[in-house]
Amino acid sequence: MRLKPLGRFRKRRDTTELAFDAYLSWREECIAVRTAYLAWRGARAAEAALAFDAYEAALDREEVAAEVYAALMRRVGHWVETDPARQLAYLPGIPGAPT
Repeated sequence: MRLKPLGRFRKRRDTTELAFDAYLSWREECIAVRTAYLAWRGARAAEAALAFDAYEAALDREEVAAEVYAALMRRVGHWVETDPARQLAYLPGIPGAPT
């Protein structure tokens, strides 16, 4: 029955990789939002409506990417220790670290 823990590890790893990929996608969409905003801000009056539509579409894509990332982080967030003091306590070679 050793396969079950290994299967759980693989599933965790796969989900963690998906979460990381979702983070990268979200960051790319954030950059796209900024780029579209700057294009809209600098657009001439004749191009402003089209530039705003592009900005709005970028915002929508960023929102979807953020929702996907958030959903995956809800699944993996409890696997990760986020408190820096507790993270440091588990580093080897630090006085007072658990052995």
